[in-house]
Amino acid sequence: MRIAFLCNNFKSLNGVERIWSQKLSLLAEREDDQIFLITYNQYGVPFSFPLSEKVRHIDLATRYISRCSFNGIWQYVDRYKSELAFRRTLNDCLATIRPDIVVCSDMHVADLKALLSVKLPVVRIVECHCGRSAYFEDLAKLNGFFEKMKQYLLKKRLLRAISRFDRIVVMTEAEREDWKQKDKVVSIPNMLVRYPEEIQKDRHLYRRVISVGRYAYQKGYDLLLKAWRIVEDRHPDWSLDIYGSLDGGMGEYEQLQRQTEILGLNTVSLHSATTDIYSSYLESDIYVSASRFESFGLVLVEAMACGLPVVGFGSPYGPASIIKDGLTGVLVPPHDPQQLAEAICQMIEHPEKRVRMGKNGRLEAKKYLPEQIMPLWRDFYESLGTTRPIAS
Repeated sequence: MRIAFLCNNFKSLNGVERIWSQKLSLLAEREDDQIFLITYNQYGVPFSFPLSEKVRHIDLATRYISRCSFNGIWQYVDRYKSELAFRRTLNDCLATIRPDIVVCSDMHVADLKALLSVKLPVVRIVECHCGRSAYFEDLAKLNGFFEKMKQYLLKKRLLRAISRFDRIVVMTEAEREDWKQKDKVVSIPNMLVRYPEEIQKDRHLYRRVISVGRYAYQKGYDLLLKAWRIVEDRHPDWSLDIYGSLDGGMGEYEQLQRQTEILGLNTVSLHSATTDIYSSYLESDIYVSASRFESFGLVLVEAMACGLPVVGFGSPYGPASIIKDGLTGVLVPPHDPQQLAEAICQMIEHPEKRVRMGKNGRLEAKKYLPEQIMPLWRDFYESLGTTRPIAS
């Protein structure tokens, strides 16, 4: 079977790139399968995560969706021309490699539209890493009726594009239930990139809470900082370390820096994203998720694999599907910094509970090991067969 994966680039340190680097590498191990990674804005930049040499990488180098240097009406003319060029280049590439299946994620509308425009008989799959709730819930951060209406219409277009794919992959069963096209929606969770063989959380105390994710409205770091104001007053010897990548610019990060100063927080550090996040997990005592909404939340499983109990908002899909309240962590009502702070303090003040939940989390995380998840992917791809659909 020949499977091609399409994405803008493999430069960022976000979850999709991390997940795909592992999945594509493992898929490529089978001699009967040929795996392709097609990017269109890589331009020779090294991959953010390692990729097997057996994965065939093709960079179209089309400049599509990259920032335009033109102003006024010319930027729209340039975008239109670059879109047409991208679609032609993509179509020619797929005609050459002749894949049975082409996969993209819902991170970029450009990928969806381009893949739907391909005039070849391939099975089109979209992986929904953002989560159905994310398509509209992040509109709350916008000011002004017209801007919200504009973004709402764009989100509706996104959903319409997703619904036209042959198969839709979501991360949790709860999200699958929300789709009306259940006949072509399948639920397959993300898998662990790494599972530390031995940890000693019952012997070391770092007095450190960690949170990981993009500096974006979705991740709710503004709510976490409000909660930490309460925690810091009660436990000034503990620290909060946040690791994240910039989500489309410096805006969210700068706002969080200002909020930290306004709240007078002395034990908070905002770090850049890192390829070695496991070292930070292993030097922490508690993981906190303040996300307003999630599709899955791979960082939750990673933290559990490192023996960390998880405290988080019971937002749809991810946390509520992964965290077992009272067993591997604590779920609190969404968007409530006061209760989030109280849960963190309770975890700090009861070390025996913290260690017990961390050990339970380690066991629970084994459900997401590659040997458990990869057979689901292979069965899914094989269920599609190699019979190509009629070209649109």
